[in-house]
Amino acid sequence: MKASEVLKRLSSGEMIPLLRGIYSENIDDQILRYKDAVQSFIDYYGDQDIMIFSVPGKCEIGGNHTDHQHGRVLASAIQLDSIGIVGKQDRYVKVIYNQLSINEIDTENIKYNEAKKGTMESLINGVLFGLNQKNYHIGGFNAFIQCDIPRNVGLGSSANFNIMIGTIINYLYNEGKIENEHLVQIGRFATNTFYCKPSGLMNECVCCVGGFIKVDFKNLNSPDIYKLNIDFSNFDYTLCCVNSNMYRSDNTIDYDAVPNEMIKVAHFFQQDVLRDVSYDEFIKNYRMVRARVGDRPALRALHFFKEEERVLKQSEALEKGDFDTFLKLVKESGDSTFKALQNIYPQGSTRHQNIGTAIVLSENYLNGDGVAKVNGGGFSGTMLTFVKTNRINDYASYMDSIFGKDSCHIIHTREQGAMRLL
Repeated sequence: MKASEVLKRLSSGEMIPLLRGIYSENIDDQILRYKDAVQSFIDYYGDQDIMIFSVPGKCEIGGNHTDHQHGRVLASAIQLDSIGIVGKQDRYVKVIYNQLSINEIDTENIKYNEAKKGTMESLINGVLFGLNQKNYHIGGFNAFIQCDIPRNVGLGSSANFNIMIGTIINYLYNEGKIENEHLVQIGRFATNTFYCKPSGLMNECVCCVGGFIKVDFKNLNSPDIYKLNIDFSNFDYTLCCVNSNMYRSDNTIDYDAVPNEMIKVAHFFQQDVLRDVSYDEFIKNYRMVRARVGDRPALRALHFFKEEERVLKQSEALEKGDFDTFLKLVKESGDSTFKALQNIYPQGSTRHQNIGTAIVLSENYLNGDGVAKVNGGGFSGTMLTFVKTNRINDYASYMDSIFGKDSCHIIHTREQGAMRLL
């Protein structure tokens, strides 16, 4: 369908039922957003036949830094998403991302470029290279991608981008037949190998599959994904992400240290990852572990074992509708990340400790009317908070007064993963 015809369908209201199935509120704003994106595509590329895609962001609820040790996580797709307006063309990939023009890529000359690591161009190259290596068809396209997921706040913006590129290629050149598990693996490959960021599989997994899910990464090549039928609106709590607006620097060394230190403990027991280590053996040998590898690796390993248990207990509590127990476990997880995992502050950060400040002030302000924990991989200055709905407005105002306007983002969960709308 021509882009101009899609604009007419959006203006007539014909697509409102489709969008209501994805977004729970502000449908008029979403209509305007889609119209602006389609018009931008026309402005950049002309009026051609298009497809429309949507890929959600993610938030991690339980299982902080467990996926890279083949552990379990509890996570949800969120309604903050990216939308891609895409037209097919031969050979070359041209992407405009939130008005940023990414260098054109020749699909017949895909290779790693050291100078491009850490860029969106490297992610596109990584996904195309990974798909080609797996003998999937690749080819060119024009895309205008509009993303409303805030960057650098742990809601999966880079994973979202990977999965968007993979989904586009899936439908343009592979009839939508590439399975989710392969898109997830290729997304992680692009992040690790081309973008050069240490990452597990969780982010790509949630963005691709969608829903509120428990994932067991014991087999990394085929994670066990279980969808929970959970509606947080039934519990009178609102989920939000608070950005403490910490000054950003390259925290790769901090992220790298977490899996590397856990692996040191696994190696003490002659295993590759902690998932294959017995908790009882770990505790029995704790004195020797800390003597051999140090206190922080030992504490981080202890966090892993206890977090594994919590994920199972959290999912069980949610399925029983026992939200009080669930919140208690969220708080335990937050305490463990703060005390044992220690992914709150980057190395050498003494003057600026925004995320610790945000968590402590939240607990003090809410006084039992909510719980707060570090968000995502940590170090980046964001946290997740479950707040009693009748206090969400004053809580958001309080956070804004400390960390700046619009620091608090209300999060709605989403059932759909990466999808083609049109």
